[in-house]
Amino acid sequence: MLKRISKHKHKCRHAFTLVELIVILVILAILAGILVPALTGYIKKTRKGQYIQEVDAFRSAGQSIMAEWYAHNGERIDYRDIFWDKGENKKWGDKVLELMGYGRGEKNHEPYILVLGVGYPTESTLTDAQKYGIYYVGYVRDNKAPSVFYVNGEYIYTYPTEKPVYIEKKGTGDSITNTIVMPKGTKIRIQYFVISNRTGQSDGNFWRNGANSLYGHSDSYKK
Repeated sequence: MLKRISKHKHKCRHAFTLVELIVILVILAILAGILVPALTGYIKKTRKGQYIQEVDAFRSAGQSIMAEWYAHNGERIDYRDIFWDKGENKKWGDKVLELMGYGRGEKNHEPYILVLGVGYPTESTLTDAQKYGIYYVGYVRDNKAPSVFYVNGEYIYTYPTEKPVYIEKKGTGDSITNTIVMPKGTKIRIQYFVISNRTGQSDGNFWRNGANSLYGHSDSYKK
């Protein structure tokens, strides 16, 4: 016997009600509120780790330049010969970039800011090895990147004027001294050399003058 097929078919439910949609949106908003900050923090942490690697590479490049100079000249130290023009008008600062595979200008990956701090050549309290050491690096990859500082073994993102490791600046004009003060009170006098400065400011102003300065890119400014 043939079964009679009902003309009334049950319709499948495909649409959500308004209440269900609101509940789903609320759940998604909660998940976004939890996941987005965590993901953003992870990305920032990863990038900062990469910046630290770059700072360490520049420090090693600068130290190689200092070691090369010491091998040729021994105890005779003249930093103007090391980081300014020498020989065929070749700047040693350019050599630091070349060791990294970089050149001058944004297209050649020149850092937005790169400063090296070297042991002071006439400081009687420093050994020859200390006078040739790289104790400070101030680095900003590009105009959107944060500042990263290397201060005698420490990597920090705040401008190094606060404890536990900081730069002590005294005097004015030609008599200014810059000294790294370590937690136990150890002091190392350093001399700065600007390898890269693409901020548009003079080498005397780019340190703390405005948002595009070394200080302006640091966490201490952004907070």
